[in-house]
Amino acid sequence: MQEKVKTNPFLGLLLLDLVGTVLVGIGLAKTISGVEVLPDWLRFKNYDVIFIVLGILLTLPYLLHIFAKAREKSEKNLFK
Repeated sequence: MQEKVKTNPFLGLLLLDLVGTVLVGIGLAKTISGVEVLPDWLRFKNYDVIFIVLGILLTLPYLLHIFAKAREKSEKNLFK
């Protein structure tokens, strides 16, 4: 009989957060200091602003998950 492997949804959120953080870092490096991290063939107009916005959007699910878990824990302790 085959055993089902449990996957942790937290790992997917952590991966999204990592990708989002890299995108924000690349966008901020271009915006603040003018450092071109990407090769020429990957650059497009206003990619720095788009990377910052996409990066923030990708980090939101992880943050919301953490806040939800903290709220559950606090409510559990409050009504003990």
